[in-house]
Amino acid sequence: MRVKYYNIDKEFQRSYKKFNKHFLDFKKTGNLLLGKHLNNFEKKLSNMIGSKHVLGVANGTDALELSIKSLNPPNNSEIITTSNTFVSTVNSIINVGCKPVFADIDTNYNIDPNKIENHINRKTFAIMPVHLNGLPACMNKIRKISKKYNLHIIEDAAQSILSTYHGKYIGNQKNLACFSMHPTKNLGVLGDGGFISTNDTALFKKLKLLRNHGLKDGKSIMVGRNSRLNEINSLVAYLRLDFLKQDTLIKQKIANFYNQNLTSNVITPRNDCCRDNTHAYHRYVVRVPNRDKLIKYLTKNNIEVKVHYPKNIHEYKIFKKYLKNNTNLSNTLNFSKEILSLPCNHFMSIKHAEFVVNKINRYYESS
Repeated sequence: MRVKYYNIDKEFQRSYKKFNKHFLDFKKTGNLLLGKHLNNFEKKLSNMIGSKHVLGVANGTDALELSIKSLNPPNNSEIITTSNTFVSTVNSIINVGCKPVFADIDTNYNIDPNKIENHINRKTFAIMPVHLNGLPACMNKIRKISKKYNLHIIEDAAQSILSTYHGKYIGNQKNLACFSMHPTKNLGVLGDGGFISTNDTALFKKLKLLRNHGLKDGKSIMVGRNSRLNEINSLVAYLRLDFLKQDTLIKQKIANFYNQNLTSNVITPRNDCCRDNTHAYHRYVVRVPNRDKLIKYLTKNNIEVKVHYPKNIHEYKIFKKYLKNNTNLSNTLNFSKEILSLPCNHFMSIKHAEFVVNKINRYYESS
């Protein structure tokens, strides 16, 4: 048996069957930007997650950058985030003229609310929690801090479509939530794509202008950028929404099987923040001893695994200057040496999960 980490081939085949029926629309209309498919996608997703507004953009990084820009941060403002994330989180902060400040993480791999206040000063403008792997950060505590110090919150929700916090989907909050639709995400398109979700109508109207060069009725009224989700990917996203809830349930079923059956040598994902949280399992991440040896063993047994992320952002030379003196990132550093992403995709069956569990358990029994 072979267990793939992703299964892009099957995803493409499934989406293509539905997409092909609509392809002639583009030939007839010649409209590839800001058309009916984008509007349909935004409305359908808005209804699904309960958000007042959804805005399609070119990619997840643009979603973050446009969201920060819409809040008008002064130059060199500081935004508190985490280092155990994809580089786009930090790039987005720097690209709009702000500075990232790194706080440590908790055992859920998300920003530790108890470590945030240590980093707040007169330059602090916002907090950017990353809902890593599909598990929401402790937003109630983060909101209390933001209210106490009058800070903005921009959620990096790239990996958390259909995750819930206190019974509400991520994206159905007062904050700006930024999502990616990279092909490997739970809601992926043909290439890059992203969207912003908000319940703030004024910000939504501003973001709508920012994504389209700052144009209104063909006239420039602000400095914007080209970040339009094209009609082809809008249609793909719209069609894939029909599968999203079922796909997420399958991933959760696989994850629950792992949770119940993996050996105690493996530290399975925790959810210590809120019992009402729902993990969407963009990734199923464990911590293991002797990770590199286990990876070789699993690879030899046709099980694809990944490491997200083997190196933290602040450890790269170009980002070291943003690490403040005496910053304690002990969890961030320690966990990065042990984390391992197991296959957990919606084309897997319990038989695939059993195969993975049996191989891992046997490995630790014999070592």
